[in-house]
Amino acid sequence: MRSLFLRGVLMKISQNLRIAFAAIGILWLVYFLNLVLSIDFRMYGLKPRRIDGLWGILAAPFLHGDIQHLTANTGVLFILLAVSLSYNRAQALKAILTIMVLGGGMVWLLGAGGTLHIGASGVIFGLIGYLMCLGLFRHNWKAVMISVVISILYGGALLTLLVYVPGISWAGHFFGFISGVLAAWWIR
Repeated sequence: MRSLFLRGVLMKISQNLRIAFAAIGILWLVYFLNLVLSIDFRMYGLKPRRIDGLWGILAAPFLHGDIQHLTANTGVLFILLAVSLSYNRAQALKAILTIMVLGGGMVWLLGAGGTLHIGASGVIFGLIGYLMCLGLFRHNWKAVMISVVISILYGGALLTLLVYVPGISWAGHFFGFISGVLAAWWIR
């Protein structure tokens, strides 16, 4: 009985890791296709208040400016995806979709005009917000433990929300985080 339970847990962890690897693989595939093909996919990024920028609400998280940008997002995104999927796969997918649509929608509506927003960091900050607030809105030990660990590991990243750095989407980070908090509340 114990080995059956352990095998089930390991199978679930393995499936969640495969999903996280697949998501990261898509980011890298899009990046390399962008290098090989004569189309610059980054033009499909999020452009605030422009009709041609609406596609960017869904496309921007998959687009990256350079290899350093993609590499910086890869490890953190993988960890946050694996943790959120391990809590509850269906809820994690709802949260990610909420973060992309709501966070991207807020950037499109309220972001600085004449800018282009690309990269998965809005989703990263959204997952940080989602996981930090999970224990607040769900009163069970697993959610509280996840919230505490994520707050310890990634809470310092929230300090970057207080600093504007040219060329980095402060709006994407900020609205990603806000949409993650709202996703944790909504999905409770």
